[in-house]
Order: sequence, then C-alpha cells, then structure tokens
Amino acid sequence: MADVLCLGEILVDWVCTTPGAELDRAQMFTKAPGGAPANTAVGLARQGIPTGFIGRVSGDEFGRWLKGVLEQDGIDVSGTVTDNDAQTRMAYVVTTQTGDRKLADFSKIACADARLQPGDLNPKQFADASVLHFGSISLIQSPAAEATQKAVELARANKLLISYDPNVRIGLWPTPKHCKDKILETLKWSDLCKINEDELEFLTGSRDLAAADKLRKEHNIALLIITLDSRGAHFTTAKGSKSVPGFSVKLVEATGAGDGFNSGVISGLLAHFKSTNGQKPVDRRKILESLELNEIADIVRKANAIGALTCTRPGAIPALPTAEELEKFSKEMAAQASS
Repeated sequence: MADVLCLGEILVDWVCTTPGAELDRAQMFTKAPGGAPANTAVGLARQGIPTGFIGRVSGDEFGRWLKGVLEQDGIDVSGTVTDNDAQTRMAYVVTTQTGDRKLADFSKIACADARLQPGDLNPKQFADASVLHFGSISLIQSPAAEATQKAVELARANKLLISYDPNVRIGLWPTPKHCKDKILETLKWSDLCKINEDELEFLTGSRDLAAADKLRKEHNIALLIITLDSRGAHFTTAKGSKSVPGFSVKLVEATGAGDGFNSGVISGLLAHFKSTNGQKPVDRRKILESLELNEIADIVRKANAIGALTCTRPGAIPALPTAEELEKFSKEMAAQASS
C-alpha cells in the first residue's frame, strides 16, 4: 500500500558530458532515468516512504529498463501500464560551465507517458494513499490530461493532499501562452505547489516574492513554495511567509534537485499526517493549514538538504540521496554551523 502516489512521466535523460556545449556541438552523453514525477517517487522511496508510480511506459527496451529502475527502489508499479504501441520519451540535457542544467530538447511523438488513460487509474490506490503528486507535463496532451484530472478528482474524494509541480517546459507545449494558461487554470487543484523563480516570473510577470503570496491567494493554495537555488527556498501560507536558507555544496549538476526537494516536503508533511494514533486523518489539507511557520520551515530545511545533495552528483534518479546519506549530510552541516 502506497502512502504517496506520483503520476506522470518517466523518461530517459541524455546528459551531455561536456559542460558549456550546446546540443549542436554535444558529442558524448550519459544515459540516466528521469522524469519529474518519477524522480520524486524515487526520492520518497529512498527516504523509506511507501510510494507508487502511476503512468505509462513503452514496451521497448528503454521502457522495460525504466520500470525496472522503479522496482529496484521498491516503488509500487501496479499502476504503471506497459504500452507496446508507444515509444519512450527522451530528454536531452546540456549543462553550463558552472554545472547548471538546461533541457535542450525532448522527443514528442507517440510517447508512452502522454497515453495514460482515465481507465488506467485504480480507485483503490487513492483510497489507501495520503498524497497525490503530479506535474504539468501530463496536462499537455489527451488522454493523459483527462487521466490527470480524474486522478485529482479521486484524490479530492478521498481527501488526499494534492501536490503539484508545474515544472514549466515550454518546448513541450504548443505555445508559451498555452502553457501559462493551463498552469494558471489548474493551480487551484493543488494544496501544495512548488515553483522556482523563473516559473514565478513566467506565471506572474514578477520575480518579487510578494508575487508568490498573491498567486497563492488567487488560487487558494494552502502552501506555495518558491525554490531559490543555492539560496534555499521561500514559502507562503495563510499564516504568513518565511525564507529558509539553503546549503553550500560543490555543484556537479542540478538535474532532479527540484524533484528531490519535492520529496523532502512531501515526506515531512506525511509525518504530520501519520501522527494521529494510526488513524487516517479526515482531511490532509486541514492538517497542512494547521501547521505553524516554524514547523513548515523545518520541513523546507530538510527539503533544501535533499536538493543540495542531489546537486553533488550527475543525473536525476542516480543522484537522489538515501535517508542515511541525508542524515550524514545534515549532521555535517550542523557541525560546520556550530564550529
């Protein structure tokens, strides 16, 4: 039984091994499993959270490999459908001289993840879970868009907490306007939403953190978090807002850092949902709304640590830390702060 359901894409990241090389000059790539919801699922599983993945994978060699990656981390793949008439989506990643990632291109034709259907969903999974996490990529095309909406409806009916990472990827959308309009239309589905500064500006026209509070109020989001790269993260709730400093690490590559961050926030909130004498809470959103700023700040601090650790290794899923690695890192950071 999965506590968290992650719905959406799992794909292959081809990461250029030459920093600073654009795609037209890239020669050598490393292969890594990726896809934002799948990354978050693995991040959760490595923290000991029972997690399920809902999506479609191709019946090709890549698809079988990706499904196996999820299984290796103990993720429930009973909601993962194999589609023999589709191909595996590919993402091509280049990096700057400083290690920052840049998604250069994607495959877009007949990709398995876009073929998820409402009928693929198992209502019992939602009845047994506490959190649904999804991104915006599954909202681009039918039938995955309808499947995502049905998943949100099932989550609402079972009073799950709904976590949304818009994860703007303009190149996959018909137009930037279509992307912006769809994300703004669906923000109201979420109780928890994470965006970065670029996405804040894309959605609001401003990088001012005050715009985040306005966005939260307009769309009735219980907790909106803005990640700030190495500077940490800023969050806003009905009780107020707070910035939480990040951690200084040697950057290797940032792919998957935001997804690791999501896993830290969700796992931190899940602990509050579980602290009800073993009984399922009536409404997870109400529990989230009851948390004080310092409690949320502690959760965000842990998420910052996971994001930072993910930046110290290449790839997305390969870089996500285990609970033991996170504990060791946290102790090292605490020792440095006190010295």
